[in-house]
Amino acid sequence: MTNTPIYAVKTDRMDITVDLGSSVVFIQQKWKYNWKTSPKVTAWSYVEKKEFHNKADKLLWSGWSNRYTLKVSGSSNIAKKYNRKELQVNFDIKWVLNSEHWTVQVKKIETGKFNTSSVNWTSRLINLDTEDLKVVTRTKNKKAYKQYPISHEFGHAIGNTSHIKGMHSDEYKTTSSFNIDLQSRMNIGDTLRRRHIDYIITELNKMIPNTVFSIHQLL
Repeated sequence: MTNTPIYAVKTDRMDITVDLGSSVVFIQQKWKYNWKTSPKVTAWSYVEKKEFHNKADKLLWSGWSNRYTLKVSGSSNIAKKYNRKELQVNFDIKWVLNSEHWTVQVKKIETGKFNTSSVNWTSRLINLDTEDLKVVTRTKNKKAYKQYPISHEFGHAIGNTSHIKGMHSDEYKTTSSFNIDLQSRMNIGDTLRRRHIDYIITELNKMIPNTVFSIHQLL
């Protein structure tokens, strides 16, 4: 029986596993939560915490996983053997109590209220609130764009940040090269673009010598 190679790397902000036998690239982030409340709401119950994490996990899986396929090329034996395979890219968040990639501060706020969410790449801190699991509609130039805020913030946590040379951050900013792409998930819409996993591709291309990963399809 032939062993199919599995390659894995642990980074400060995510773990990446390449399972060539299963044709899967798996990216997992470990989230350690700090549960906050605004003045007019009740304290978090364990059930509410569990519901928040489970819904966040499902939203990110459905919004980011099985959307990209990759191909490998290059002069390595691995690249030559698996160059016909299409690899699915899957994303996952895991609730942990220690050894986290990210500290995630989640504020419980009143329904319909707004709180600014953000990702600090340098300090590995994500700020979210309970409204981030709901679709937000924004209007620009008389056209409506829908987006799950948590999905946008997750995009920052997988490398869409100005703190890495050559990467992209918030595309709605006037300084962004992609400012007019309003449908983009890193702008005010919810559509994925190939560039949204540029950082993932960069990390993958460090893993196996003489093996190059590239996007085959965006589904």
